[in-house]
Amino acid sequence: MWTSTRSVAEALDHTDALADLRVRYDLPPGLIRLDGDSGGPLRTTPARLRRFVMHRHGTHTGRPRGESEWRREARLAAIALAPLIGAAPKELTVGESTSINLFKALLAAARLRPGRPVLAVGRDCFTADRFLAKSAAEFIGGRLHLFNDISELAALPCDEVAVVALSHTDLRTGAVRDASAITAEIHRRGALALWDLSHSAGALHVDLHGWRADFAIGCGHKYLGGGAGAPAYSFVADRHRGTFPVCTTAGVLHPLADGFTGSASTLSVSELRTGLSILAGIDVAELAAKTASLVQLFVDRLDHYCADTGIEVVRPPGPTGAQILLRHERAQHIADALFDRDIVVEHPAPDLLRLNFAPSWLRYVDVWEAAEQLHAALHDVN
Repeated sequence: MWTSTRSVAEALDHTDALADLRVRYDLPPGLIRLDGDSGGPLRTTPARLRRFVMHRHGTHTGRPRGESEWRREARLAAIALAPLIGAAPKELTVGESTSINLFKALLAAARLRPGRPVLAVGRDCFTADRFLAKSAAEFIGGRLHLFNDISELAALPCDEVAVVALSHTDLRTGAVRDASAITAEIHRRGALALWDLSHSAGALHVDLHGWRADFAIGCGHKYLGGGAGAPAYSFVADRHRGTFPVCTTAGVLHPLADGFTGSASTLSVSELRTGLSILAGIDVAELAAKTASLVQLFVDRLDHYCADTGIEVVRPPGPTGAQILLRHERAQHIADALFDRDIVVEHPAPDLLRLNFAPSWLRYVDVWEAAEQLHAALHDVN
């Protein structure tokens, strides 16, 4: 145990190299958000909003301006995002939702692997993702295979799987998957690798080039600070770009270039770009190191005084990411009690709580306080 008092947490904040980032986010005063939708950038100024209205259709005083405002914002967002996930800007497209981008990427991968009818998707994805993945499989005349662990793919014929889609962070346990090793295994079987970075980018070390990933998707509202309503993004490795027609959306290739592409709200893309600009020049290793420290502080605090409260910390089989899962039979009551104490957490299942730790705007004192309030809430419901 490396801290047991608030003063030690305050000292950690004092020496935190990322502490200055916090003031650039629009954070509700007095509220500690651990629900994975915490920090958007500071709100767009009225002057900036007026500029969006004037240029919303890419024109000014009736004359074309060339690149539309939303495409410019999306292109700049891609430039800002690239170093955080180990990609090149030209490989990224910003827009739409993760579920829609998953659908498109699955179709694109199927095109690269004709004659392989199976789209394999990790079972820990969201329900909307499952529906769209099923639609993608039906679209190609194939079938969707949901799986729990990469080892299950061994039961499928090697020449049937076109693509394997997985979340870098397992939402059911909080474990971080070995993306490099798994991608190598997927490629060994002749399939393509598609990674969901929604629960990792901006908090963990992500290196799409190093992993040799083929496709990737992710949301902009979680650790990247895009705020509520932020668009998602998608990645297509440069080595696959020649397979698809050139697409001008945001100036880069779209995963399904000759299919449908949706323009994003200029304001939402701009908010995401502003959030990403806060992280400009920040080493992803620093973000990952602080994430690990925040998580460790919280777990240490729970181990110190929650052993008699009936709550269980779900210990993942592998490395822990940016989230902690807690199991308790009265999880809903605990979530409500925490909310009354200005601590917001997720309640993904009747007996589960999920807490997310964003390194760019959470303080060590916030984590210490959240653990204190959890302790109080546990004694209230027991």
